[in-house]
Amino acid sequence: MKLGVVLFTCWFLSGCDGGKFQNSATQNLSRADKLHYEQYMIQGQQLYATHCSNCHQPDGTGLGQLIPPLSQSDYMLESLSRTLCIIKYGLNEEVVVNGKAYDQPMPANERLTNIEIAQITTYIYNSWEHEQGYIPVKKVAQEISKCQ
Repeated sequence: MKLGVVLFTCWFLSGCDGGKFQNSATQNLSRADKLHYEQYMIQGQQLYATHCSNCHQPDGTGLGQLIPPLSQSDYMLESLSRTLCIIKYGLNEEVVVNGKAYDQPMPANERLTNIEIAQITTYIYNSWEHEQGYIPVKKVAQEISKCQ
C-alpha cells in the first residue's frame, strides 16, 4: 500500500512539473510558479467557458463581424494591461483587431476577482498558439488598480 502511494505521488508530481499546458514561455519558471501556471490554466479554461466563450467562442475565433477573436489577436497581444481592464470593466468603443473594426460593447465583469482574471488571462494568453506564460495575481491586481 505504501509503495502505491509513493508511486502515485511521484507520478503526480512529475506530471505537474511537465503538464499538458507547459510551453516555451514556462520553461524558466520555478517549480512553484509552474504549479500555479498549471492550476491557472485549468481554472482559467473553466472560467473562460463560463464567462467568455459564449461570445468569443470556445476556440477564441470570435463571432463573425460582431465579436473580435482572441486567438491570433494583435489587439490582445499589444497590451496585457488593457486586456485586464477590459475584462474587469468592459469596453464601449470601437476596436480594431487584426485589421477589422468591431464596435459591439463588451460588458463589464466586475464580479470577477483578481485571481479569476489572472486565471482567465493566463489561459487566453497561452491558448490558440499564444505562449505568453504565467500571469500572477499580483500583476493583475497592480494593473487593474491603474484602470481608468
